[in-house]
Amino acid sequence: MKLRAEQDARSYSESAAAALAANTTTVVELVEDHLAHIARHDGTVSAFIHVMADEAGQQAAMLDALDPDSRGPLHGMILSVKDIIDVAGTSTTCGSHSRLDRPAECDALLVERLRKAGAVIIGKANCHEFAFGGPAFDLPFPPARNPWDSDLFPGGSSSGSGVSVAAGFCHASIGSDTAGSIRLPSSHCGIVGLKCSRDSVPLDGVTPLSPSLDSVGPMARSVADCAAIYEVMASKEATSTNADSPPVLAVPEKAWMARLECEPDVVAAYQKACDAFRAGGFELRTVSMPPLPAIHAASAVVMMREVADLYADEVRGHYSRFGEMFRNRVLLGEKITDRHYRMALAQCEDFAGQLEATLSGTGGMLLPAYPVGPAPLAAVDKFYFLARPNLNAIANCAGMPTLSLPVLRDAARRPLGVQLMAARGTESGLLTVGERLERLLAYPHQIPFAEGRNGH
Repeated sequence: MKLRAEQDARSYSESAAAALAANTTTVVELVEDHLAHIARHDGTVSAFIHVMADEAGQQAAMLDALDPDSRGPLHGMILSVKDIIDVAGTSTTCGSHSRLDRPAECDALLVERLRKAGAVIIGKANCHEFAFGGPAFDLPFPPARNPWDSDLFPGGSSSGSGVSVAAGFCHASIGSDTAGSIRLPSSHCGIVGLKCSRDSVPLDGVTPLSPSLDSVGPMARSVADCAAIYEVMASKEATSTNADSPPVLAVPEKAWMARLECEPDVVAAYQKACDAFRAGGFELRTVSMPPLPAIHAASAVVMMREVADLYADEVRGHYSRFGEMFRNRVLLGEKITDRHYRMALAQCEDFAGQLEATLSGTGGMLLPAYPVGPAPLAAVDKFYFLARPNLNAIANCAGMPTLSLPVLRDAARRPLGVQLMAARGTESGLLTVGERLERLLAYPHQIPFAEGRNGH
C-alpha cells in the first residue's frame, strides 16, 4: 500500500481521514505502513523511546471493527505521546534511568480521551530527562535528532514529538511545554505546535516539572489537526464564530525586537509572516512589552525552584540514576530561597496582567518562534535555556495559549517559524487566526527522508 508514502506531507484531516471515510484503506493498514516507516528510519533520528507495535495493531483492529456511525472524531489518527505522559502498560520513563521499570497502571486522562475519540497510540516519544535535562548522551536513550539534518538539534524538550511528526512516523504527537518545549521543536522541525492555556487540558497522569508553568498540547502538520486534538483533550469546542472578521494583531516595538538579537534568517521568517498578514487584510498594531529579561528571570526562578522541590531529595538519594545535566539543574534550584520564589511568582502574575491588557482588542501577538535556528546537536550548551532571555517563557509565565507555525527553510534548509500568542482561554480565536496565516504562508510540508539528506 502506498497511501502513507503519497500523503505523508499532508495533514491527517486532508489524507488519512478522507481515505478511511471512503473505505479505501483501513486503520490496520495505516498503522502497519507507519510502523514500517519507523523501522526504516528511526534508527537515524531516535524519535521514539518505545514503539508500541502490538498495542497499536490491536487498537487499530478494534477501530476497523466499528460501525461507521460509531467512529470518533479522531478515527484512525496515529499519535505519539511524549514519554512523560502515562500510557497504560508502558513505563513512563521520562528519559531517565530512574524511571525505566515503572509501567503506568492507567492512561493519563488526556490519553484516555484521545483513545475514546479513535486515535491510535503508536509509541512513546523521546524527550529530555524529565522534560528538563536538555539533549544528553549519558541517558538510557540517545537524544533525538533533527530529521532535516541529523547533526542538528531538533529542539526540546518535546524533541521526539517534533521529530516523529516531521519524519512522517505519525500524524501528530502530544508534547508538553514549560518554557517552550512544544514550540521550539515545532519550529526547528517545521511543523505546527499548540501550547495550550494553563489548566485548559488536564494534567492527570502527566509527570510534573513546574506545576505553575506546565501545559500540554498537540503537534501536527496542520492547524486543523491541532484544533481537532485540542477539542478532544480539552473537551471543548475550538472553532470560532468570527472567522470572517479580520483581527488586529499586536507586534512588539522595534527596539524590543532588536534586543532579541535574532539571526538574519529568523528576521526574514518573521517579516514574511508580517507581510503575509498585511496582504491578507490584517492590521498589525505596534505595542509596548514588558522587558523580556525580567519575564525570563521570573519564570526561570519559578521553574528551577519547583523542579528542585519535586526532585532534589530523590536526586540526592539516588544521584547516579540521573543524568549529569538534570541533576546539576535540580540541585541548582535548591539555592533559590522561599522569598525569591514568592517574589518570582508575584512577578509572573503581574506580567500576566500586563500582557492581558496589551492583547486586549487584538487577536493575539505575532513573535518569532525563537531567535536562532537549529544548531549542531553536539554544540548545544547544558544551560542553553538560560544562555539568552527565553522568548518562549512569555506564554508560560502568563499561562497563555500560543501557536507555532512553520514559515520557511533557510539556505541551509533548516525550518524556521513564528508563534502567535493570545489571551488565556482563547484557543478558539487563536486557531482561527492560525489557520488563516497557514493558508497565506502556504508552507510546503515535505517528508525529509524523501530528499535523500544524510544518507536517508
